[in-house]
Amino acid sequence: MTAHPSEHPSGHPAEDSLGQADQEAAFSAAPWLARAYMEIHRRRHLILYGNVEDRILWDNDHVPFRHAVRALLVTAGFLAVGEYDLVDGLTFPDPRSEQLLRRHLGGRADPAAQDVPDPPRGSRAGGSVDRLRRRVQNAQDVRVRAPAEMLAVALPMLTQHEAATALVMHAADLVIGTGLPAGDEYRSHLAHLRRLFAEAAMATAVTGEELHNTVILVCHDIVTLPEALCHRNPHVAAVQVGLPDSAERVNYLVKTLPRFHGGDTLAPEVLHGVAATIGNLTEGMSITEIDALRATSLTARLPVSSAKELIVRHRFGLREDPWERLDQDKVAGAEKILGARVIGQPAAVRAVADVLCNARVGIGFTDEDSPATRPTGVFFFVGPTGVGKTELAKALASLVFDDEAALRRFDMSEFSQEHASERLTGAPPGYVGHEQGGVLTNWVRERPFSVILFDEIEKANPKIFDKFLQIIDDGRLTDGQGRTAYFSHSIVIFTSNVGAGDLRPGIVGPAPAAQPSYQQVEAHFREAVETYLTRELRRPELLGRLGNGVVVFDILRPEMIGEIVDKFLDQLADSARRKGFDVVFQRGLIKREVVAAVMKDGAVLGARQIRSPLLERWVRTPLTRWIIDNAPEPGTRLWVHGDASAPPFTVHPVVE
Repeated sequence: MTAHPSEHPSGHPAEDSLGQADQEAAFSAAPWLARAYMEIHRRRHLILYGNVEDRILWDNDHVPFRHAVRALLVTAGFLAVGEYDLVDGLTFPDPRSEQLLRRHLGGRADPAAQDVPDPPRGSRAGGSVDRLRRRVQNAQDVRVRAPAEMLAVALPMLTQHEAATALVMHAADLVIGTGLPAGDEYRSHLAHLRRLFAEAAMATAVTGEELHNTVILVCHDIVTLPEALCHRNPHVAAVQVGLPDSAERVNYLVKTLPRFHGGDTLAPEVLHGVAATIGNLTEGMSITEIDALRATSLTARLPVSSAKELIVRHRFGLREDPWERLDQDKVAGAEKILGARVIGQPAAVRAVADVLCNARVGIGFTDEDSPATRPTGVFFFVGPTGVGKTELAKALASLVFDDEAALRRFDMSEFSQEHASERLTGAPPGYVGHEQGGVLTNWVRERPFSVILFDEIEKANPKIFDKFLQIIDDGRLTDGQGRTAYFSHSIVIFTSNVGAGDLRPGIVGPAPAAQPSYQQVEAHFREAVETYLTRELRRPELLGRLGNGVVVFDILRPEMIGEIVDKFLDQLADSARRKGFDVVFQRGLIKREVVAAVMKDGAVLGARQIRSPLLERWVRTPLTRWIIDNAPEPGTRLWVHGDASAPPFTVHPVVE
């Protein structure tokens, strides 16, 4: 894509000292402009969508989007360029374009004036209408404002052969968007556009050759435009205006870093290195967002040399990073702390503790200057129901963030319908609920430092796994309003019971000898996960992304049940002590009865049945009932024990 020899694409004269070859060598532009240029010469009308509010790289400078499009059209050879939006109406950035079109359109200088209706005969409004007509006809800045007027003018503009003409319609979704009422006026606009696409003529370009008169529709999201215009239309090409790539960001940063805090002190050779570092870290940002990054640097007085700290501060505000303040002694003892809450799952606890160590130390396989946008940790917890998968997620949130509320649980059985994925990221523009955003993206934007639990993901609709892949790979999701949520400081946990229903007969039973080793259980569930992801779901790439993140939980074993009973009895005793009672349990008998009851049916319900209904019915209810019936004095010591009959257990005061 080269500039016209006599004029620079941006409208400025080319410098005489530069030869044409030198100009071409020095020229650079955003990649999407090159594709748009080619589609114009293939006689296609354009739909430009995406990053259309940003500054665009053109000829080594970042200019507003509209300026870049104008420069592109001048370079392509158009003699006249018109632009339309609902605010300014139809305008011509270059006055010569308007004069040229007035001449070729046979003097239709003020279409708005021609559309003023004649008043009924005898109407008192007749004088007012005449005055209005005269004012419109005499106005120097008459504009075609209504969409119907613009489309009426566009037809002779684009069907004439004398001057190659381009018409750019900004915010086209506000004129012909799918969210607008489908009335007669709307259908008329669509019909006009389809006719323009089909009947646009070839006209003389600036080079003297012929160029196809072109319509260009601009919008944020292509889904907001009718399918009849966008899909299977041989006259139209859709070109995505992408976010700036790394080279574009670095190009911009080299020029703007001196205006960051501390940037004016950087030596030239250091400046380029810092620009490259921040260019990598700002992946996914627009040029406008990089300008906002400069404001963050100046306001927070963060120098450009502290690149990662600056990016985190910009994305997450003034929040303190809990990973940086996580006490090293707490991390060292994480295995013990987590194991006290999640009993009998040493392999799972160890895997989570290892991630905490990696996050705290910060040593990894990525470059120091890489974006590092992937979540801090990604786990796939799999195993029988009721063995501690959700409890370990809660314990992790409490350990790292000192707040169990930092855990956000999504029950994936609520996302079984095909359209349910929109609830996570929000409905697209034009649909009900668009303004509310997504439940997942809203949470992560508000609490970027958190544990996110997707529970029982095998119950989710397969389309939702596209979102999961994006989270694991890129560490970010964009909601329906275009706002980005970053997962780089979150821990993401998926849980599943897949394979639990396929356990072989005897794999869980009342006799400990009938139970397999943990290695056998692990092999069974890993095979079940692999089969589910690769054959049933047909997403082998998800299995590859998880890697060592697949954590298998062991089956419930008798010795584990005894420890869990001890944990719940301790909680009950502590609660009673706060009420003024000292409760002593006959623990050995209670544990034997609970183990027998749980293992009788093969522990199919896991540890959930230990507290409720067993300990709830056998221990807590008799204890509270006895206190209500006997109204003992505070400080009374109570003995909870068994007798010859089956549970529930008996409560008696202890006589010293």
